[in-house]
Amino acid sequence: GGEVERALAMVDGVVLLVDASEGPLPQTRFVLRKALALDLPVILV
Repeated sequence: GGEVERALAMVDGVVLLVDASEGPLPQTRFVLRKALALDLPVILV
């Protein structure tokens, strides 16, 4: 968890790539929640 927070503290936004056949995985959801909590802009691809 701490690794994600440190990385998100250094960025201005997030580009989130989700595989159409697998959908969002648990780690993807975790990172998305953290990014939204920090009010970072998210681009979903």
